[in-house]
Amino acid sequence: MASKKKEPTRNALAISINLLPPEFRKKQKDFTWITDRRIIWPTVALLVAIVAVSMLQTYINETIGSLSTELTRVQEEVERERPLLSKISDLEQKQGVINTKINALKSIQVSKKRWVILFENISSVLPPNMWITSINQVGEFDLEMRGTTYDFSEVAEYMVKLEKQASIQSVTLVTISTAKVDNKEAYNFTIKVVLKQDLSLGEGENG
Repeated sequence: MASKKKEPTRNALAISINLLPPEFRKKQKDFTWITDRRIIWPTVALLVAIVAVSMLQTYINETIGSLSTELTRVQEEVERERPLLSKISDLEQKQGVINTKINALKSIQVSKKRWVILFENISSVLPPNMWITSINQVGEFDLEMRGTTYDFSEVAEYMVKLEKQASIQSVTLVTISTAKVDNKEAYNFTIKVVLKQDLSLGEGENG
């Protein structure tokens, strides 16, 4: 039997050597950086940011334009109505003046009626031996009354009757002193009278 000769094993590695001079060699371009995540994700994020900013800027410009148009329309309407507004303002001022005058006249009328009632109340209960020498308004609702009497007891009687009147809140004795009137012994007195703020304009009591 004939023996088989083993063929020599061939080397599977093939080595290629470029023997061309350097100036004739072609450089192979490397495009692997395109698929690098460190390049892809920042680029995508940048593009998204650019698109978002562009959309936001467009929205802002459109909103500003819409508001400017609305403002112009309102200004035009105001200018059209300005003569009417001026007329309304003048009428309101005239109405205010008229109301002030009416209120002043009403106040005078009410005040007059108040003082009529007050003097009726003061005089209606005045004792026979007493006379009032002065009445001074010392506050909005405070009076100071000075008088003279020949009878000391009439001072207390008068104060009690005054407090029962419709226009009077309270009466207080301030001073009392002796005096001579036509060579007779008399008494000078000062009383403080507080008026009712919510004075009814009806008939006063005469008790």
